[in-house]
Amino acid sequence: MAGIDDYRRKCWDAALHAYGTSHIFQRRARDLKRKTDVLTWVGLAVPLLIGALVGTFGRNEFWGTALAVGAVIAAVQLAINLWSLVRRWPEELAYSSASAVANESLAAQFVSLAEDPPALPAFRTRFEKLSVEDGARRARDGEKNVKDKELRRGMRAALRKYQRPCLGCQQIPTAMTPTDCDVCGKF
Repeated sequence: MAGIDDYRRKCWDAALHAYGTSHIFQRRARDLKRKTDVLTWVGLAVPLLIGALVGTFGRNEFWGTALAVGAVIAAVQLAINLWSLVRRWPEELAYSSASAVANESLAAQFVSLAEDPPALPAFRTRFEKLSVEDGARRARDGEKNVKDKELRRGMRAALRKYQRPCLGCQQIPTAMTPTDCDVCGKF
């Protein structure tokens, strides 16, 4: 039968994995937010700039050039905007943000349980409850096509946060610089 130390070790392992997953989805959310912000900015800036140029200078010899450049930028922006809708960037951004928060919360709860364990029966009950929640979160996150490269980056972030040695290279990461390790590097 598992004792308190066994459950504490399981809590630390679960915290490590939840924090690593949080790191992955935080990074995805940051990248998607930047992309959607650029799309929004270009979508508003180009028409506003053309309108401001016309309002300021009226129609002159540069009007045709300004309109041509604006039309090309607008066409590219429209194509990228269509791509973002096909790839579901807004939904992915919302999911990634929510997953990052949920996984970080799970990691914190596992750490709290490991650092201040109650008596064994209560510990077991709380651990099982958190494990069910963590399992459900992992199942949802698993549907999001997390790449091996992202998993290695998340593992490195978690090992660094909790100051644990990597099982592959036996090093405790001090930076997020990629290494040749198959477990916490090569990203």
